[in-house]
Amino acid sequence: MATLWLMGHQCSLRQPWFESFDKEEDTVLLVEEHSKKLWKGYHKQKLVLIFSIMRHFKEELEKKGYKVDYRTADTFSEGLDMHVNQYRPNELYLHEPTDYHRLQDVRKWVKAQKDTDVHTTEEGGFLIGRDEWESLLPDNENWQMDKLYRKFRKDMDVLLTKQKKPIGGKWSYDADNRKKPKKEMEFPNPDWPKPDQITKDVIQEVEKNFPDTYGTLETFHYPVTADAAEAFSEDFMKNRLELFGDYQDAMIPGDPFMAHSLLSTSINNALLDPLDVVRRAEQAYHDEQAPLNAVEGFIRQIIGWREYIRGIYIRKMPDYENTNELNHKRDLPDFYWTADTEMNCLKECTSAVVHHGYSHHIQRLMVLGNFANLAGIEPKQVSDWFNEMYVDAHDWVVLPNVLGMALYADGGLMSTKPYVSSGNYIQKMSRYCGDCRYSVKEKYGEDACPFHALYWDFLERHEDRFRSNQRMGMIYKHVDNRSEEDTKQQKDTVKLNMKRMEEGTL
Repeated sequence: MATLWLMGHQCSLRQPWFESFDKEEDTVLLVEEHSKKLWKGYHKQKLVLIFSIMRHFKEELEKKGYKVDYRTADTFSEGLDMHVNQYRPNELYLHEPTDYHRLQDVRKWVKAQKDTDVHTTEEGGFLIGRDEWESLLPDNENWQMDKLYRKFRKDMDVLLTKQKKPIGGKWSYDADNRKKPKKEMEFPNPDWPKPDQITKDVIQEVEKNFPDTYGTLETFHYPVTADAAEAFSEDFMKNRLELFGDYQDAMIPGDPFMAHSLLSTSINNALLDPLDVVRRAEQAYHDEQAPLNAVEGFIRQIIGWREYIRGIYIRKMPDYENTNELNHKRDLPDFYWTADTEMNCLKECTSAVVHHGYSHHIQRLMVLGNFANLAGIEPKQVSDWFNEMYVDAHDWVVLPNVLGMALYADGGLMSTKPYVSSGNYIQKMSRYCGDCRYSVKEKYGEDACPFHALYWDFLERHEDRFRSNQRMGMIYKHVDNRSEEDTKQQKDTVKLNMKRMEEGTL
């Protein structure tokens, strides 16, 4: 008799070991981990998502005739030990996770086994194998996502002509993805699946057992089964994909979803196959349901960015998680957890996280990450917050995106210059500024948008590093052209806003 153990994010019949599974003889083991130490600080909706996925998968397996041992334990190792002691399997099969620390814990448990043969293979859910990344990201080259994205498109024959050229003549339509929606424009609401009784029970248990964790549960609505994820994906393809391309970088009050797919929770937790999602988007273009800039931009997120950041993570861990090239040391302000701030852009973005465990990628990068970088927040505190508060977060997703892309904490491995800006970018791409207590039109003083002075402060603090950067030369000309009075007012405004941030009054 053999046992197949699956983690909460691996609940899919597409996992590799299912190919050799014997329904008559073998058992599937699922361990629901309830350690308060493990989940301390995590968003309640993240707990509900994982537990509900697991319980629904148990039900699906049993309906299909599989034998399931479903256990609740403090840790997976405790649950594994209890299963092995009771079932005495001859062999145990498991899929090694991408997340580094979880992988080390799994390997430690495997090494301690003496009476059970343990077989491991890489978990499914990715298009590029773990072992391929050493050659794809060699030590002696500068790493570029675009180069690999083109290769993957060719290898997988995605959006190509018969001559193997990119449809439309360009590999990327990123420059066509930056429109600001008109004031009266609204986006179709996602067709959220309604929580069934299993999910409702999980919500009650999480509220009871984890009362001190962050976030709210009234708005939980993410897919927790493969069927629900498929239906949710179809809704996106039919109703929002066509708008995604033009407006994927835009931000509007009260709607953190807009035309975004919201499929990251389903893809990262194995409810959807990434290549299958890509093929559907590609077909939407061929069926004239969505324009090329929308389809290519969406596919680039999956084939290009998602795979690339996983490759970075695999190649650079474990040292990567502590990278802090800009030597930022301030603590993350409380409003990241509470949304209690008078800066409207930050209030909107953190409110979305509190209520949904979600905000879209520009809100993450150019508001939440941008502010943390300008304010000099310690990178690990920022990445920990993203890891704990976002329902789609896994360590391999968060670290390169946050430490590399958003914070430039890796010194430029992920980007050629830091993604920082004053309040002007937020005004350009959002509708936040009009209702803000601070004025984006004022540079300095009590009522000025804090992003302005913090931006110049960032440039001054890191002048030795960035003045010679070819992409930032023009910016430093503006630094040089400021008057002494401008410089003094800017520094006074920074001090004022730092004091407000520490006091919780920003």
